[in-house]
Amino acid sequence: MQNKITIEGIEYEIIDQIDSVSIADSFVLKNKIGIGHGEAKLYIGSQNRQTEFTNFFGDFTQKAVFLKKDFVDYLDDAKFEYEEQEQGYQKDIAVHWDDYKSESLSLQEVEPFVIFQQWGPEDNARYYISSNDRIWKFFRTIVLPIISHLSILKLKNEQEEILFLFRITLDYFFNKNYHPATIERQEENIEHNASLPKEKKEKLLQARKGQGQYRKDLLDEKSECIITRINDERLLIASHIKPWSVSDEKEKVDHYNGLALSPTYDRMFDQGFISFEDDATILISPYISPLNLRKLNLVPDKKYDIPNIDKRKEYLKYHRTNIFKG
Repeated sequence: MQNKITIEGIEYEIIDQIDSVSIADSFVLKNKIGIGHGEAKLYIGSQNRQTEFTNFFGDFTQKAVFLKKDFVDYLDDAKFEYEEQEQGYQKDIAVHWDDYKSESLSLQEVEPFVIFQQWGPEDNARYYISSNDRIWKFFRTIVLPIISHLSILKLKNEQEEILFLFRITLDYFFNKNYHPATIERQEENIEHNASLPKEKKEKLLQARKGQGQYRKDLLDEKSECIITRINDERLLIASHIKPWSVSDEKEKVDHYNGLALSPTYDRMFDQGFISFEDDATILISPYISPLNLRKLNLVPDKKYDIPNIDKRKEYLKYHRTNIFKG
Protein backbone atom coordinates (compact mmCIF):
# COMPACT_ATOMS: atom_id res chain seq x y z
CA MET A 1 0.00 0.00 0.00
CA GLN A 2 1.15 3.51 -0.70
CA ASN A 3 0.64 4.71 2.88
CA LYS A 4 3.79 2.73 3.74
CA ILE A 5 7.39 3.83 3.51
CA THR A 6 10.61 1.87 4.02
CA ILE A 7 13.63 3.42 5.75
CA GLU A 8 16.83 1.44 6.36
CA GLY A 9 14.98 -1.78 5.58
CA ILE A 10 12.22 -1.13 8.12
CA GLU A 11 8.67 -0.62 6.90
CA TYR A 12 6.71 2.21 8.48
CA GLU A 13 3.08 3.19 8.24
CA ILE A 14 2.29 6.88 7.69
CA ILE A 15 -0.07 7.63 10.57
CA ASP A 16 -0.19 11.42 10.42
CA GLN A 17 1.37 14.33 8.59
CA ILE A 18 1.87 18.08 8.76
CA ASP A 19 1.58 19.24 5.18
CA SER A 20 3.56 21.88 3.35
CA VAL A 21 5.06 24.15 6.00
CA SER A 22 6.21 27.23 4.11
CA ILE A 23 9.86 28.18 4.68
CA ALA A 24 10.04 31.82 5.73
CA ASP A 25 12.95 34.06 4.79
CA SER A 26 13.67 34.55 8.50
CA PHE A 27 14.49 30.83 8.84
CA VAL A 28 17.17 30.47 6.17
CA LEU A 29 20.85 31.19 6.78
CA LYS A 30 22.45 32.24 3.47
CA ASN A 31 19.93 32.25 0.63
CA LYS A 32 18.10 35.25 1.98
CA ILE A 33 15.86 37.74 0.27
CA GLY A 34 15.71 40.14 3.22
CA ILE A 35 18.30 41.09 5.80
CA GLY A 36 19.34 39.29 8.98
CA HIS A 37 21.11 36.07 9.84
CA GLY A 38 18.07 33.85 10.21
CA GLU A 39 16.62 32.11 13.23
CA ALA A 40 16.86 28.40 13.92
CA LYS A 41 13.25 28.01 15.02
CA LEU A 42 10.76 26.98 12.35
CA TYR A 43 7.21 28.31 12.42
CA ILE A 44 4.79 25.39 12.19
CA GLY A 45 1.47 27.13 12.79
CA SER A 46 -0.74 29.09 15.12
CA GLN A 47 -0.84 28.38 18.85
CA ASN A 48 -4.59 27.93 18.32
CA ARG A 49 -3.54 24.50 17.05
CA GLN A 50 -1.48 23.80 20.20
CA THR A 51 -3.44 20.65 21.07
CA GLU A 52 -3.12 19.35 17.50
CA PHE A 53 0.64 19.90 17.46
CA THR A 54 1.07 18.47 20.97
CA ASN A 55 -0.74 15.32 19.89
CA PHE A 56 1.40 15.15 16.76
CA PHE A 57 4.84 15.65 18.33
CA GLY A 58 4.13 14.14 21.76
CA ASP A 59 6.97 14.70 24.23
CA PHE A 60 9.66 15.17 21.52
CA THR A 61 11.52 12.05 22.64
CA GLN A 62 11.04 10.24 19.32
CA LYS A 63 13.71 10.32 16.63
CA ALA A 64 13.47 12.69 13.67
CA VAL A 65 15.31 12.14 10.39
CA PHE A 66 16.13 13.67 7.05
CA LEU A 67 16.95 11.45 4.07
CA LYS A 68 20.06 12.07 1.99
CA LYS A 69 18.04 11.39 -1.16
CA ASP A 70 15.62 14.20 -0.35
CA PHE A 71 18.44 16.74 -0.01
CA VAL A 72 20.05 15.58 -3.26
CA ASP A 73 16.73 15.69 -5.12
CA TYR A 74 15.91 19.10 -3.68
CA LEU A 75 19.21 20.61 -4.76
CA ASP A 76 18.84 19.12 -8.25
CA ASP A 77 15.37 20.66 -8.50
CA ALA A 78 16.61 23.99 -7.15
CA LYS A 79 19.76 24.23 -9.29
CA PHE A 80 18.09 26.36 -11.95
CA GLU A 81 16.79 28.84 -9.37
CA TYR A 82 20.24 28.98 -7.78
CA GLU A 83 21.60 29.96 -11.19
CA GLU A 84 18.81 32.19 -12.50
CA GLN A 85 17.63 33.69 -9.19
CA GLU A 86 14.10 34.68 -10.12
CA GLN A 87 13.67 35.83 -6.53
CA GLY A 88 15.65 38.88 -5.44
CA TYR A 89 18.34 37.42 -3.17
CA GLN A 90 20.66 39.67 -1.18
CA LYS A 91 23.74 37.87 -2.57
CA ASP A 92 24.64 35.76 -5.56
CA ILE A 93 23.64 32.29 -4.38
CA ALA A 94 24.85 30.48 -7.51
CA VAL A 95 28.39 30.24 -6.14
CA HIS A 96 27.24 27.95 -3.31
CA TRP A 97 25.36 25.26 -5.23
CA ASP A 98 28.33 23.01 -6.04
CA ASP A 99 29.49 23.00 -2.41
CA TYR A 100 25.99 22.26 -1.16
CA LYS A 101 25.56 19.43 -3.64
CA SER A 102 28.93 17.95 -2.68
CA GLU A 103 28.04 18.12 1.01
CA SER A 104 24.64 16.53 0.40
CA LEU A 105 26.31 13.59 -1.38
CA SER A 106 28.55 13.05 1.64
CA LEU A 107 25.62 12.71 4.06
CA GLN A 108 24.52 9.44 5.60
CA GLU A 109 21.55 7.83 3.86
CA VAL A 110 19.50 8.65 6.97
CA GLU A 111 20.43 11.68 9.07
CA PRO A 112 18.89 11.60 12.58
CA PHE A 113 18.41 14.71 14.69
CA VAL A 114 16.62 15.90 17.83
CA ILE A 115 13.77 18.39 17.67
CA PHE A 116 12.18 20.42 20.45
CA GLN A 117 9.52 23.07 20.84
CA GLN A 118 10.84 26.60 21.07
CA TRP A 119 9.05 29.79 22.01
CA GLY A 120 9.55 33.04 23.87
CA PRO A 121 7.43 35.74 25.51
CA GLU A 122 6.85 37.39 22.12
CA ASP A 123 5.74 34.14 20.50
CA ASN A 124 2.55 33.38 22.40
CA ALA A 125 0.55 33.16 19.18
CA ARG A 126 3.01 30.95 17.30
CA TYR A 127 4.14 27.35 17.52
CA TYR A 128 7.82 26.76 16.65
CA ILE A 129 10.14 23.78 16.57
CA SER A 130 13.92 23.80 16.40
CA SER A 131 17.05 21.65 16.64
CA ASN A 132 20.69 22.14 17.57
CA ASP A 133 21.97 19.39 15.30
CA ARG A 134 24.30 19.84 12.34
CA ILE A 135 21.81 18.52 9.78
CA TRP A 136 19.26 21.16 10.85
CA LYS A 137 21.84 23.86 10.12
CA PHE A 138 22.53 22.29 6.72
CA PHE A 139 18.79 22.31 6.01
CA ARG A 140 18.63 26.03 6.89
CA THR A 141 21.69 26.69 4.73
CA ILE A 142 20.53 25.17 1.45
CA VAL A 143 16.79 25.86 1.56
CA LEU A 144 15.34 28.67 -0.57
CA PRO A 145 12.79 30.88 1.20
CA ILE A 146 9.13 31.28 0.24
CA ILE A 147 9.26 28.81 -2.67
CA SER A 148 10.25 25.82 -0.48
CA HIS A 149 7.98 23.68 1.65
CA LEU A 150 8.49 21.13 4.41
CA SER A 151 6.30 18.11 5.09
CA ILE A 152 6.64 16.19 8.35
CA LEU A 153 5.51 12.57 8.23
CA LYS A 154 4.72 10.77 11.46
CA LEU A 155 5.63 7.11 10.98
CA LYS A 156 5.10 3.96 13.03
CA ASN A 157 6.71 0.53 12.60
CA GLU A 158 5.49 -2.90 13.72
CA GLN A 159 7.14 -2.40 17.12
CA GLU A 160 4.99 0.74 17.62
CA GLU A 161 8.11 2.93 17.42
CA ILE A 162 7.50 6.46 16.15
CA LEU A 163 9.75 8.22 13.64
CA PHE A 164 9.35 11.74 12.22
CA LEU A 165 10.47 12.09 8.61
CA PHE A 166 11.21 15.64 7.45
CA ARG A 167 11.03 16.17 3.67
CA ILE A 168 11.66 19.38 1.71
CA THR A 169 10.28 20.20 -1.71
CA LEU A 170 10.51 23.11 -4.11
CA ASP A 171 7.49 24.83 -5.61
CA TYR A 172 7.29 23.25 -9.04
CA PHE A 173 7.14 26.63 -10.80
CA PHE A 174 10.79 27.09 -9.82
CA ASN A 175 12.30 23.75 -10.79
CA LYS A 176 14.18 23.23 -14.05
CA ASN A 177 11.08 22.06 -15.96
CA TYR A 178 8.76 24.94 -15.14
CA HIS A 179 11.07 27.76 -14.10
CA PRO A 180 10.08 31.10 -15.73
CA ALA A 181 13.56 31.47 -17.25
CA THR A 182 13.34 28.00 -18.83
CA ILE A 183 9.98 28.73 -20.42
CA GLU A 184 11.09 32.18 -21.59
CA ARG A 185 14.19 30.79 -23.30
CA GLN A 186 12.24 28.04 -25.00
CA GLU A 187 9.69 30.52 -26.29
CA GLU A 188 12.42 32.89 -27.52
CA ASN A 189 14.20 30.05 -29.32
CA ILE A 190 10.99 29.16 -31.12
CA GLU A 191 10.10 32.75 -32.00
CA HIS A 192 13.60 33.51 -33.32
CA ASN A 193 14.01 30.28 -35.26
CA ALA A 194 13.95 31.49 -38.87
CA SER A 195 13.61 27.94 -40.20
CA LEU A 196 10.24 27.42 -38.51
CA PRO A 197 7.11 28.50 -40.40
CA LYS A 198 4.87 30.95 -38.53
CA GLU A 199 2.05 28.42 -38.31
CA LYS A 200 4.32 25.84 -36.64
CA LYS A 201 5.62 28.44 -34.19
CA GLU A 202 2.06 29.27 -33.17
CA LYS A 203 1.24 25.60 -32.77
CA LEU A 204 4.26 25.03 -30.52
CA LEU A 205 3.57 28.11 -28.39
CA GLN A 206 -0.13 27.33 -28.04
CA ALA A 207 0.70 23.80 -26.91
CA ARG A 208 2.80 25.25 -24.07
CA LYS A 209 -0.40 26.75 -22.64
CA GLY A 210 -2.43 23.64 -23.35
CA GLN A 211 -4.29 25.42 -26.11
CA GLY A 212 -4.71 25.27 -29.88
CA GLN A 213 -4.60 22.06 -31.87
CA TYR A 214 -2.88 20.23 -29.02
CA ARG A 215 -5.86 20.82 -26.74
CA LYS A 216 -8.39 20.06 -29.47
CA ASP A 217 -6.78 16.72 -30.32
CA LEU A 218 -6.55 15.75 -26.64
CA LEU A 219 -10.18 16.58 -25.87
CA ASP A 220 -11.39 14.98 -29.09
CA GLU A 221 -9.83 11.79 -27.78
CA LYS A 222 -11.58 12.05 -24.40
CA SER A 223 -13.26 15.21 -23.16
CA GLU A 224 -13.35 14.50 -19.44
CA CYS A 225 -10.95 14.50 -16.51
CA ILE A 226 -9.53 11.01 -16.20
CA ILE A 227 -9.85 11.16 -12.40
CA THR A 228 -13.02 13.13 -11.61
CA ARG A 229 -14.92 12.43 -14.87
CA ILE A 230 -15.77 16.15 -15.06
CA ASN A 231 -16.67 16.80 -18.70
CA ASP A 232 -17.16 20.57 -18.76
CA GLU A 233 -14.33 21.57 -21.10
CA ARG A 234 -14.06 24.97 -19.43
CA LEU A 235 -12.83 23.13 -16.32
CA LEU A 236 -10.30 20.90 -18.04
CA ILE A 237 -6.58 21.50 -18.49
CA ALA A 238 -4.60 19.88 -21.29
CA SER A 239 -1.61 18.87 -19.18
CA HIS A 240 1.68 17.64 -20.63
CA ILE A 241 2.98 14.34 -19.23
CA LYS A 242 6.58 15.02 -20.21
CA PRO A 243 6.94 18.76 -19.53
CA TRP A 244 6.76 21.03 -22.57
CA SER A 245 10.12 22.62 -21.68
CA VAL A 246 12.05 19.34 -22.01
CA SER A 247 10.10 17.92 -24.94
CA ASP A 248 11.31 18.06 -28.54
CA GLU A 249 9.20 19.76 -31.21
CA LYS A 250 7.22 16.61 -31.96
CA GLU A 251 6.61 15.82 -28.29
CA LYS A 252 5.51 19.39 -27.55
CA VAL A 253 2.47 19.09 -29.82
CA ASP A 254 1.81 15.36 -29.54
CA HIS A 255 -1.53 15.02 -27.75
CA TYR A 256 -0.47 11.54 -26.60
CA ASN A 257 1.95 13.48 -24.39
CA GLY A 258 -1.08 14.83 -22.60
CA LEU A 259 -3.80 14.09 -20.09
CA ALA A 260 -7.08 15.93 -19.57
CA LEU A 261 -7.27 16.85 -15.89
CA SER A 262 -9.31 19.19 -13.73
CA PRO A 263 -7.21 21.97 -12.10
CA THR A 264 -6.46 20.39 -8.69
CA TYR A 265 -5.30 17.12 -10.22
CA ASP A 266 -3.42 18.91 -13.00
CA ARG A 267 -1.40 20.74 -10.34
CA MET A 268 -0.79 17.51 -8.43
CA PHE A 269 0.37 15.78 -11.60
CA ASP A 270 2.70 18.63 -12.60
CA GLN A 271 4.20 18.71 -9.10
CA GLY A 272 4.75 14.95 -9.08
CA PHE A 273 2.31 14.16 -6.29
CA ILE A 274 0.52 11.66 -8.53
CA SER A 275 1.59 9.61 -11.54
CA PHE A 276 0.46 6.48 -13.38
CA GLU A 277 1.83 3.04 -14.12
CA ASP A 278 1.77 1.68 -17.66
CA ASP A 279 -1.55 -0.02 -16.89
CA ALA A 280 -3.09 3.28 -15.63
CA THR A 281 -2.78 2.39 -11.94
CA ILE A 282 -2.39 5.61 -9.98
CA LEU A 283 0.76 6.28 -7.97
CA ILE A 284 0.39 8.60 -5.00
CA SER A 285 3.33 10.39 -3.42
CA PRO A 286 3.92 9.99 0.34
CA TYR A 287 4.22 13.79 0.40
CA ILE A 288 0.40 13.86 0.40
CA SER A 289 -1.12 13.03 3.78
CA PRO A 290 -3.73 10.27 4.22
CA LEU A 291 -6.19 12.93 5.41
CA ASN A 292 -5.84 14.92 2.20
CA LEU A 293 -6.03 11.73 0.14
CA ARG A 294 -9.46 11.12 1.63
CA LYS A 295 -10.50 14.71 0.95
CA LEU A 296 -9.28 14.34 -2.65
CA ASN A 297 -11.05 10.98 -2.98
CA LEU A 298 -7.81 9.36 -4.16
CA VAL A 299 -7.45 5.63 -3.60
CA PRO A 300 -4.04 3.95 -3.87
CA ASP A 301 -3.73 1.27 -6.56
CA LYS A 302 -6.90 2.34 -8.36
CA LYS A 303 -6.89 2.04 -12.14
CA TYR A 304 -8.20 4.85 -14.30
CA ASP A 305 -9.35 4.93 -17.89
CA ILE A 306 -6.48 6.55 -19.77
CA PRO A 307 -7.20 6.38 -23.51
CA ASN A 308 -4.59 4.91 -25.87
CA ILE A 309 -2.30 4.27 -22.94
CA ASP A 310 0.13 2.24 -25.07
CA LYS A 311 0.95 5.44 -26.97
CA ARG A 312 1.57 7.22 -23.68
CA LYS A 313 3.84 4.67 -22.01
CA GLU A 314 7.14 6.37 -22.81
CA TYR A 315 5.80 9.72 -21.61
CA LEU A 316 4.46 8.15 -18.41
CA LYS A 317 7.80 6.45 -17.85
CA TYR A 318 9.51 9.84 -18.10
CA HIS A 319 7.04 11.31 -15.61
CA ARG A 320 7.50 8.48 -13.11
CA THR A 321 11.29 8.68 -13.39
CA ASN A 322 11.80 12.45 -13.44
CA ILE A 323 8.72 14.16 -11.98
CA PHE A 324 6.99 11.83 -9.54
CA LYS A 325 7.97 12.28 -5.89
CA GLY A 326 8.10 8.70 -4.68
